[in-house]
Amino acid sequence: MKKLFKFIGVFLLIVIILISVFIYIQINKPYTEIIKINWSINLPSSYKEIYSIESEVSVHGDGERYHVFEYTKENEINQSVDWENNKDKYIETEIDKVLSTLNVPKENMPNFQSNYKYYTTWKDKSSSKIYLIFITDTKKLYVIEDIL
Repeated sequence: MKKLFKFIGVFLLIVIILISVFIYIQINKPYTEIIKINWSINLPSSYKEIYSIESEVSVHGDGERYHVFEYTKENEINQSVDWENNKDKYIETEIDKVLSTLNVPKENMPNFQSNYKYYTTWKDKSSSKIYLIFITDTKKLYVIEDIL
């Protein structure tokens, strides 16, 4: 009987350790992995996160998310999506709406006066959108998610 309790104790300890490791890995996953899972966009993970803010968590997981990444190698980011090179006032307006909802300070907003390229897509059967703005001068990537 004593051996059975020892076995159960060791088994529970191993289960707790495995669950803890799994949770640690999930929490420390780079945000580019989350973008890949949610949007099927494969961004390079060699970035430095400059700024991040999210709206309050809702029951359905909807809301706004905003991240600013800085890359050192522009060629990596150039190959990640099919970028549009022309400026787009409609996209700029939509991004400004999301960022104003999050109360993003001006110094952390994309500078649309600079040269930029953009990519946008949405999920099927919903109005959820992601906007990627890459400012070539600063090598900063602005990731704006509007999840509905």
